[in-house]
Amino acid sequence: MRSAAVCIGDGIPVSRETLLTIMRIFRTYARAYANDLDAVLAPLITVAGEPVSTRFTMPNGLELATVGRVLVVAGDDRLLEPYRETVATLIIDDLDECHALLTRTGARIVRGPQAVPTGRNLTAKLPGGVQIEYVEWDEAQWGRVGGRPL
Repeated sequence: MRSAAVCIGDGIPVSRETLLTIMRIFRTYARAYANDLDAVLAPLITVAGEPVSTRFTMPNGLELATVGRVLVVAGDDRLLEPYRETVATLIIDDLDECHALLTRTGARIVRGPQAVPTGRNLTAKLPGGVQIEYVEWDEAQWGRVGGRPL
């Protein structure tokens, strides 16, 4: 028997089974791209009134830092090119569940799942064209940002 679809948000049809397995999104980060991370951080810290909460360098040389709910991805233009289409980063509870949901809804996996310095991630291009990164933080990263929400 085929399950009836319900509509969420702007009339987006979703099956009842999908509604039962919707992942939890803990945080959403807007992404900003820069060639010089340090030059961008000072103004962001001043405007946000918050310190850098996470900063690290990826194995490929990209530098990442978060201030408030902004994730800055920095490097030269050649390094940034494959990432510029990604408009947001969502911190989620279960990357495997996310991967399954994205696949069922017709998203194209661009990168991952893979290990990253904060846990595991994947990047997907959704039907309609928007590209989003999904990250499941490990316990060490949750510790750095003050603990996992209940």
